[in-house]
Amino acid sequence: MNILETFCIAGLFAAIFIFGNNISAGIQPHNRRALSAAGGAAVAYVFIHLLPELDRAGKVFVQITADRSLPMPEYRVYVAALIGFILFYGMEHMVHWSRRSGRPEQPGYGIGDPIFILHIGGFAMYAGLISYLMIRSIGEPVPILMYGIAMGLHFLSIDHSLHQEHGRLYDAFGKWILAGAVLTAWACGVVTEFPQPVVITMLGLVSGGVVMNSMIVELPGEKEGKFLPFCAGAAAYSALLFFI
Repeated sequence: MNILETFCIAGLFAAIFIFGNNISAGIQPHNRRALSAAGGAAVAYVFIHLLPELDRAGKVFVQITADRSLPMPEYRVYVAALIGFILFYGMEHMVHWSRRSGRPEQPGYGIGDPIFILHIGGFAMYAGLISYLMIRSIGEPVPILMYGIAMGLHFLSIDHSLHQEHGRLYDAFGKWILAGAVLTAWACGVVTEFPQPVVITMLGLVSGGVVMNSMIVELPGEKEGKFLPFCAGAAAYSALLFFI
């Protein structure tokens, strides 16, 4: 574990949340294409690196829990990935439901809004897990720079989506909460090592979350995802992973 390298990447993640809106504005008028390419790179990372790592993690989980008589331990990491997928689908559904049921359309509706609290809280935990796993993952890690590129692009898409949803309230509070979450989780990873079964469960949750959140940004409709840039981002990042 290279503490300096991981600290730099955690700082990059925090900076993306703090300055992400400025970054998105700076790449106009190709903002949507760039965000689609970022989503494609994140999904490529999941399918090329994280899914094989899930397979390795599942085997490790079976070995280290052999004496605990757990039900179907070989499926634990995949069930965690499914739960991560469902949780973020549920959060997105919650936001759309609240909008249909009379939540104010204009951003800036108040820090006490329960939808805002749940939405930002969920993404703070998610961003924190990604930052922690940068240090305490299972198996053979991808080079830290490649991890930083994939998850940084993923966070850029998330920052853009949350800014669109919550507007000035996100700028005033939400982005600072997410930036603090990634730095706090990095510090936690440096000083604390959770048991391997817990880390494996975290890995599954993150894998399902990355897929779901990338799809939330890219699915047709009001998000207006761009198919060709998405494919280009996925292909370019896959080529980098294969090359390395």
